[in-house]
Amino acid sequence: MAGPCPIYLGSIVNLSSTLSTLDNVSSSTDFLILHGQNDSGSRVQLAFLLEQKLSEMNHPNHILITYPDLGHHFYPSSRWTTESGPIPEYVLTDLYSWLEAHSRR
Repeated sequence: MAGPCPIYLGSIVNLSSTLSTLDNVSSSTDFLILHGQNDSGSRVQLAFLLEQKLSEMNHPNHILITYPDLGHHFYPSSRWTTESGPIPEYVLTDLYSWLEAHSRR
């Protein structure tokens, strides 16, 4: 089996930090941050830092929802492995509710 695509890996390494780009985002942009607490690829602490930075910037509309025992794909996973499968209905409900509330603007 072949490993990850080197072009893809290089693009990830060269990405700017999300935290460093927030200063360029309009205050009219709404944020929904969904994060599995067992995400082994993107640690939940980064989501907390993102939410903290938005709060420090007095950004008017942002929300962070974390999901215990879910991994990167919002599927039950341990802290050390990422499993894939159907996204639990409660995660989809949170996403739908937020999208519905923000589509009326």
